Amino acid sequence: MTSERDVGIAISGGGHRATVFGLGALLAVVDMDLNGQVTSISSVSGGSIANGIVMTGPDYGDVDAAGFEDHIAPCLRAIATRGILLGGAPATAGYLRALVAAAIGAVIGLIGVPLFAIFDLWIGLFVSLIVAIALLAVVWWLFRQRSVATERAIDSELLGNDELTLAQVRNRSAGVHHVICTTELQTGESFYFTNRVVYAYRFGSAAGGVDVPLAMAVQASASVPGAFAPRVIPLTRLGVHPPTNRAGEQDAGVSSIVVNDGGVYDNMADQWEYGFAGRRESWPELADVQPDRGSYIIVVNGSGGWNDPNPIGGGGIAQEIAGLSRSQGVQYDVSTARRRQALFDRFTENDAGEPDATRGAFVQITDSPYRLPQMFLTESMRARYPEPSARAREAIDFLDAQGYEPDWWDDVARRTSGVATTLAKLGEACTAELLEHGYVLTMVNLYVLSGRGALLDIDRDRFRRLSA
Repeated sequence: MTSERDVGIAISGGGHRATVFGLGALLAVVDMDLNGQVTSISSVSGGSIANGIVMTGPDYGDVDAAGFEDHIAPCLRAIATRGILLGGAPATAGYLRALVAAAIGAVIGLIGVPLFAIFDLWIGLFVSLIVAIALLAVVWWLFRQRSVATERAIDSELLGNDELTLAQVRNRSAGVHHVICTTELQTGESFYFTNRVVYAYRFGSAAGGVDVPLAMAVQASASVPGAFAPRVIPLTRLGVHPPTNRAGEQDAGVSSIVVNDGGVYDNMADQWEYGFAGRRESWPELADVQPDRGSYIIVVNGSGGWNDPNPIGGGGIAQEIAGLSRSQGVQYDVSTARRRQALFDRFTENDAGEPDATRGAFVQITDSPYRLPQMFLTESMRARYPEPSARAREAIDFLDAQGYEPDWWDDVARRTSGVATTLAKLGEACTAELLEHGYVLTMVNLYVLSGRGALLDIDRDRFRRLSA
């Protein structure tokens, strides 16, 4: 690594929507020949799926556009045509069929109990009851295996089906530090799985040959509460110590970490770089893991938030379920909404008078590529920021020359940000549109805000080819 590596990329959660949007942003960084400046890629949830895909391919810090395309194309096609859940991927199709079959069998067995009782068929009642109880036990066991089944699907569909461990991907991506963020439920803090180390503030760190499967780390980061079971990993397997309390004493009663969706703690994954200085101060060895902090951060946020009303209709159990899921969604959104605005304001102002200030670009899925350039062309912004305003004019002329129109992009932003947070298949058209949106928005925003990269001619058929 060299001191030229000053870019940190953070990819948010949001299911396959965030995965594809994030891959579009990463493709733009490669095309602009900026990937050699990347020191880290941190991610949560759907963004961690993108991060895991990149970790299994050529070193992101050195790969060219053709090599990166070749690597991500099969993954994009898998997301477009099969997805991970709802029967698309063979690894989960058999699991779901077994779960449904066991559930149906249990229901039939329970229905048989009163029927046999009515006709005094006690042997039939006994057999029906035993079968129902046994099948309910099978249903519960299978339901508890949903995270493991999803892990297998992530590995087989997107990570090469090689069952790679964190230790094994270390040498594949030596130039860039890939950080997968999860939430540790016993301490209420982030737990990080990376291609160089596992680390959490109160658990310490372990570098080198960590045998945790990459697919397990990715699935744990995407383990939405309720939809998936938390992952429990023994401390002895990780090589870290029990968590410390306020007095600095280790709690010997904790023998495992319990982790789930990284978005519970930080749904934009930007805290890795923002907390880097303090983390390195308390853990000096971090300098050997990631020598350079990302003083320029690209936040790729594929989380849409509540931009338009989303009515809840009906009543009864449907309303109960909607209430729970929406409450969780609001918690995710509110926890990051203020940070999103603060980051956008900080990056937009880009105060050149603060040499140690963290700068960057915000790539928000609800935005059109025209939004930032248009903002810089107002009279007050032109007077205050002449250089970004000049680049904004170039960007609008560029977008127009590529055949784009503001209204068309507004429609695209509404469609892409409205894609459900799911791991089911997205379809070829949706996947191509998400890829194009992440790509163009990253290119334009980086160029306008900081002059990084270049405005490159866009082959729109490319996104359809990669998704088909």
